[in-house]
Amino acid sequence: MRRLVYATLVLAACGGGPTGMDPGADGAPPDVPTESWTWVDVPGMVCGNGSATGIAVNRSTRSDRVVLMFEGGGACWEPATCYGILIERTAVHLDGFDEQTFQALRPAYFDSNWLFQRDDPTSPFHDATWVFVPYCTGDLHAGTQTSVYDALGPQTMHHVGAHNVDAMLAYVAGLAPTEVFAIGISAGGFGVQLNWDRIAAAFPGATTHALADGAQLVPVEWARWGAIRQRWAPRFPEGCTSCDEGLDELAGHWNAGAPPGGGRHGLLASLQDGTLALFFGYDLASMRAASLPIASAMTGFQAAFMIDDASHTLLGSPNVRTSTQVSVREWVEAWIAGSPAFHTVGP
Repeated sequence: MRRLVYATLVLAACGGGPTGMDPGADGAPPDVPTESWTWVDVPGMVCGNGSATGIAVNRSTRSDRVVLMFEGGGACWEPATCYGILIERTAVHLDGFDEQTFQALRPAYFDSNWLFQRDDPTSPFHDATWVFVPYCTGDLHAGTQTSVYDALGPQTMHHVGAHNVDAMLAYVAGLAPTEVFAIGISAGGFGVQLNWDRIAAAFPGATTHALADGAQLVPVEWARWGAIRQRWAPRFPEGCTSCDEGLDELAGHWNAGAPPGGGRHGLLASLQDGTLALFFGYDLASMRAASLPIASAMTGFQAAFMIDDASHTLLGSPNVRTSTQVSVREWVEAWIAGSPAFHTVGP
């Protein structure tokens, strides 16, 4: 979740393109060049400080598959951590995210990532359209309100990640894919799981799969969870009437079934994840105790890849293996293909 994600995830791309491009008329695909990156200013998307933001698109016509990559980067729900008063901020890009920000992140998310190699036919998404969804609201892509913090004077923070997701989906819905792969890293992984139903609904002709890396839906310490709910007013999937009680309730909601149009739900998890433990109020032993039942309960259309250490995020380490010698790459490829090898493995 923290900036640590950039050190542990080795996942970015060619030069940018024109900004402010619009979707085609009558729901046609976005009017952007193919197989090069274009930064698009999307109306309605804003960062924590209220500045406008958008998405990056790398469109391909070689297949009708779309990958939505949700960025990670911490979270905040109190004056000190949102504004860096005496301590370091614990959420990224709150002061803005633009094309230059994306270009700085591209090498970590796309260029060197085994999933996104255009010239390698063995790369799982070489022929797909790629969409990068920035994270600059500090709210796991799920907030719906602005909050005023007393941070050396009143400061307004736009915790509106859920509204940003809506604006992004409205823009890219014209791509009309048959399969959508929503992938989230750390905070982005929580965002994918919190928004899976809306992502699926945006593409009614497609099957939408979800993959969360370093984002197991463990309970959050109660006082902390109360502050999060107060500051973010997070949006939960439709029909999850108990989700405001904790993230583990969201895990139970998805255990009961995928959303309409939903396909496979995967989780890459380090059971003792030290970054999540820090954010959610655990020591390593209790983090493991909370993580194991969340991951083990994923069966059927859901599956988890588990290792038993304190690392954070695994997608950038395709050769890491469980104790049963299943690699990250093998397991993620099974999630993509829907093969029998997509089942819960490890730790």
